[in-house]
This record gives sequence, C-alpha cells and structure tokens, in this order.
Amino acid sequence: MKFLIVLVAVIYHYQSVDCLNAIDYLNEKLNDLSKEVVKAYNHVTVSIKNIFTRRNYEDEKEIEKYILEEKIKQSFNDFVEKSGSCTQHPDYLSFRSEPTALMSTPQLATLHGRRIESHIIKTKDNYLLTLHRVFNGSSIPDRTVILHHGLMGSSADWIMLGPTKSLPYILSDAGYDVWMCNARGNYYSRGHLLERVNSSRYWKFSFQEMGEYDLPAVINYVKKFKPIDEKINFIGHSMGTSALLVMLSTQPRYNEFLRMGILLAPLAFMSNAQGPIKMLTTMANRPPNSLLKVIGDTEYLPSRKMPKMMASKFCTGPKLFCGNPLLFLAGGIREDDSLEESFLARLLYHVPAGASTNTILHYGQLAQNGKFHRFGDSSAEFHLHNVRLPIVLVTSTEDWLATVPDVMRLYFNIVNPIDHYVIRGKNLTHTEFVWGADADVTVFSKVLELLVRGTNRKSLKENEV
Repeated sequence: MKFLIVLVAVIYHYQSVDCLNAIDYLNEKLNDLSKEVVKAYNHVTVSIKNIFTRRNYEDEKEIEKYILEEKIKQSFNDFVEKSGSCTQHPDYLSFRSEPTALMSTPQLATLHGRRIESHIIKTKDNYLLTLHRVFNGSSIPDRTVILHHGLMGSSADWIMLGPTKSLPYILSDAGYDVWMCNARGNYYSRGHLLERVNSSRYWKFSFQEMGEYDLPAVINYVKKFKPIDEKINFIGHSMGTSALLVMLSTQPRYNEFLRMGILLAPLAFMSNAQGPIKMLTTMANRPPNSLLKVIGDTEYLPSRKMPKMMASKFCTGPKLFCGNPLLFLAGGIREDDSLEESFLARLLYHVPAGASTNTILHYGQLAQNGKFHRFGDSSAEFHLHNVRLPIVLVTSTEDWLATVPDVMRLYFNIVNPIDHYVIRGKNLTHTEFVWGADADVTVFSKVLELLVRGTNRKSLKENEV
C-alpha cells in the first residue's frame, strides 16, 4: 500500500519530467522507506527483549552495543567519583586533585606512551569481561603473556608504578604481547547478558567461577590471535593464581594451551594466613546476618571503606591505609616517606576495584579448613594432581596471606613445579608483588628471567633474594 502511495506521489510530482529522473527519485524514496522499516523493526525487537529481559547476543559487536544501550557497565570515572567520595580520611580530598588519580587503565597507558586495546568477551555463564592489551606488534613465538590481577584488583594494578617500572611495559619492551585480565565484578567487568549488576544473582560467585568460566574464556579469545600451536605464558598474582589452579584442576585440557605459569603470592592452602582474614574463619561457612550487614551480602564493602571499629581493632599501620579494604586484609604497604603523592593517589582511588562477598568468604573457608576446595564444601577439594603445567611459585617471608609454609604445601601438591622462589628480608607484603616500590628489581627482573629461561630447571639461580 505504501509503495502505491509513493508511486502515485512520484507520478504526480514528475508529470512534466522524464522517466529516468522519476525512477531515480522513486529508488531514493524506497531506500528511505526501507531504512525506516528496519529502524522500526529494530526498535520493536529491542522493546520485546527488554520486556522479557532475555538477550542472546553472540558476537562482540552486539555485546558492545548492548553495554552501550543498557549502561550496565559503569565507567571508571563514575565508579571512583561515587565511591571515593564516601571515604573517611581527609587526605583523599588532596589526592583527588592529582591528575592520574581518576584515570582508567587505557588512559594511564596512553599517558605512559603505550598502545593499548580494550577487548570485551563473554563467558559461558554470560558475564562480560574486559581485556586490556598492551600491544607492540610482536609475533615472536611463545611471547604472549596473560596477566591476572589479585584480590579486589584490576588491570590498573599492573601499571600503577608508571612508564618505566611496571611489569606489562617491561614485558612489552622485551617483545611480549601482554593481555591483562579483569575478573568479573571489578569496575571493568561489570556486565551480564541476563542479570543486572545490582541483583543478588549477579554477585553469586567467587574465584571458583573465575577459574571455571573467566580464564577459559580469556585463553580461548587470546588464542584466536595466535598460531594454533603457540603456547601462552601466564602470570598471576594472589586471586589470579587461585583462578588458574581451579581452571587446570577442573579442565585439565588447558594445561596444553599454556607454556608455563608464574604464580606471585599464590593463594590455595591458607592454614597459616595471618591478620584480619583469621577473623572470618569461624564465620565463613555460615556468615551471620550481622556480619553481612557490615561487609555486604552481595558486593564486598561497596563503599570501599572499612568500618571504623574493624579498622581500629586489627590495623597497625597508617590510618590512611587502614580504611582501605584490600590493604586492611593484606597487611598494608610500607610506611615510606619516599612514596610519591601521585602513586598514593592512583593506589587509593584504584584499589579496591570491586569483589564479591563470596570471594572473601571463600578465602576465609580455605583458612579455616586448611584445604583448597569448592565454595561452601570442604569435602570437594580441587584435584591439584591435574595441574600438569610447569609452574614457578614466588613468595615473601613478609606476606600475611600467602605464607611460605602454605606455598610449600602447594609446591608438593602440583605435578610439575619448577621452583619455589622465596624473597626474604625485603618487607614485601602481599600487594607489593605488583606495585611495591622496588618490585621492578625484586620481583619483575626474576619474572623476566623465568620467562626467558622457560622450564629449564638447571638454568635457575638460587631461589632466594
């Protein structure tokens, strides 16, 4: 019917015009009409999908479109603006004016003169994750590295030390193609195809799901950019190591896709963990409502601040750091007058980057039961004998969470350990493996040496700093 109307209009309009012009005009109007029809159809389709809140986007472009339309992926600036304003310590106000404090990972990397890419991927259970790639155009075989941040962290953790001392840049300059993960729940990976981020269902995960779903999705995605037979190196810190061990235990085929694993401050067995994490051990399996009201029953401390009562009871370091949930649990950082204000600003506004309460409770369960097991079930231990990947374990004698005795136990439970490298007397706390003032010398130089030497045990130097 619309076609006839258009045709009549054209004939009337072109009564004194030749036939070719009329046909051109008719084609133009038909094209406009078809575009309007497609636009109307898409609008109706989206409306129907919104009614039933069910979406099934398959490719990355559709995922990106969904994130943009639904605005479920909260931007970095919105995150820090909202949560940073809740802090109790007045020094945050002065740090807020530091130019790099509110910069996201891509912005920081660009400031550092690096080429960085953002990739959005989907897991099998429909979580949306962001990968940040420090790209140098390298195609050298076996020089691909996946970095996975630690507890309550993000990809920003790896580049906080700036343009010369950060591990991704050191690796990139050495010819490595570096991919930085962002685990579900942090501010770069707050998306889901079916659930809203503020729903309780969204937050029902721990590091267990990161190993079962997130890491396989990351490896599968990165492999698309590589020759079929090329193997990938993995470097994990803290929670990133737990995710790797879960993946290799439950899906052993991924042992074949990786070249080697370097685990910094690995968390698996935690019988000897010290500090505030011990407070959770008696309540981790069945947390009382009173505890959940304090720490959150979905997202762990979404305000990004520790309650004053807990901070004053357990924290022995500077008050500025005691209120930070991650530094509170992990033992803080060195009280050093040489720390630059710009670094402190980046640290306090980027950390913590978000975590589920179940993740914290899961680690409390490990500390209580002395086993590496599934969430809520101490009898369901992960089968570490399935971990065949050559692995190096790196620990510090000053680490509250990944203690030397517990990591030694892990060493004897995996099939192919290369080395247990112990850093002694350097006052290296759990978080400083990534952003410690001397991490480039104490930790990263050893990491690069391990990558170059590979799985050759005889070539390793004495495992002590």
